[in-house]
Amino acid sequence: MTLAQRLLALWAALQRRETTFTQVMAMAAECGIDGRQVLVDHFLRQPDLSLAGLEA
Repeated sequence: MTLAQRLLALWAALQRRETTFTQVMAMAAECGIDGRQVLVDHFLRQPDLSLAGLEA
């Protein structure tokens, strides 16, 4: 599997709720990148789903 294919598989895995942190870490390592940073970046880019900004 090429690096591009592994990166695409990692991206797809991040889109699935059932993917575990351990799986992300392992897949990131296979791509030669830091899995912790992948997770931080992924969760920082998620939309804010809180209701704090909504008014009644």
